[in-house]
Amino acid sequence: MMDQEARIRALEGENDRLREQLRALEAALGAEFEPSVVLGLTPHEARLVGVLVKRGQATRDQLMHALYALRMDGDEPEIKIVDVYVCKLRKKLAPYGITIGTIWGQGYSMSSENRARVRQLTEQAA
Repeated sequence: MMDQEARIRALEGENDRLREQLRALEAALGAEFEPSVVLGLTPHEARLVGVLVKRGQATRDQLMHALYALRMDGDEPEIKIVDVYVCKLRKKLAPYGITIGTIWGQGYSMSSENRARVRQLTEQAA
C-alpha cells in the first residue's frame, strides 16, 4: 500500500515537471500568445499568429504542432488545415494592414513591421 502511494506521488511530481516543460516550450514557440479581441481571432488562429509574431517564420509542421500538440485523441487533421487557417487569418488581418507571407514549399512568415503592428494592437486593447 505504501509503495503504491509513493509511486502515485512520483507520477504526480513527474506530471507537474512535464506540464512546466510544456509551458516553457509553448512560450518559446509563441503558442501562448494572446492577441487582442480587437483582431477577432479564434483560439487556433491566435496560436498561429502567436508563433509568427514570436518567430517571424514557421514551417507548416511547426504551425501544425502549435495547433494540435496537446490533442489527446491522436486524431490529427491533415496538414492542409494550416493553409486554411492562414487563408482565414489573412482576411481578418488585412483591415489592419497586417500580412502573412508564404515561404513556398516550407511555411509562412511575418515581417518585423507586421509583428510590431500585431503587438501594438494587442497592447492598445489590453
